Amino acid sequence: MSARRGRRYPARGRAAETAAAGAAGPEDAAGDPAPGERAGRGSAAAAAAQDPEAYARGLVLDALARSARTRGQLAALLARKGVDEESAEAVLDRYAELGLVDDTAYAEAFTRSRHEHKGLGSRAIAFELRRRSVPDEVVQEAVSALDADQERATAFRLARERQARMASLPREVQARRLAGFLARKGYGGDVVGAAVREALAAAQETGAGEAGGFDPDELDFAED
Repeated sequence: MSARRGRRYPARGRAAETAAAGAAGPEDAAGDPAPGERAGRGSAAAAAAQDPEAYARGLVLDALARSARTRGQLAALLARKGVDEESAEAVLDRYAELGLVDDTAYAEAFTRSRHEHKGLGSRAIAFELRRRSVPDEVVQEAVSALDADQERATAFRLARERQARMASLPREVQARRLAGFLARKGYGGDVVGAAVREALAAAQETGAGEAGGFDPDELDFAED
């Protein structure tokens, strides 16, 4: 006589408990950090308490080895890592003296790079620099290096390239889309207006698309 078959239920033994614990991630069942994570945090806190400036120097050098940073970004990093303000300022002052922390050089390089490689205008560049905690006076000095002729030339190049991709659209639609595109790139109304007019006039001269009696000089843009 065969053994009585009982109803089967999902396994709830050690294997299931292990799988559930693994799915929970590096924290234990109570939601506390895993032992290794607790040890890492403890050692960092101990290092900061024992010699905060040495700890701060290590953090700054490690951050700078990965990418250029502004003083504001580094100060925020040290604060997040629990370095007291006095120690952080001392370390950042010293590295500023050595030229390792230089907001002016950072802003100048950032401005050149974003304008030449991404085609950003001065407004967008200034916004990005302020997001990176660069002081206003440093921002203004950096973006002032972009003169009006340089910005206008870049805006025209961008507008001409973009217009070539929408040559089949009505010119009024092209004008509207080009203006929005350049505004998002951070160009002011006067530069946007001039670039769009020139790009559409150049396209009309070369016969790129149907002009349909469209006169680029009649476009009206808000001036700065």
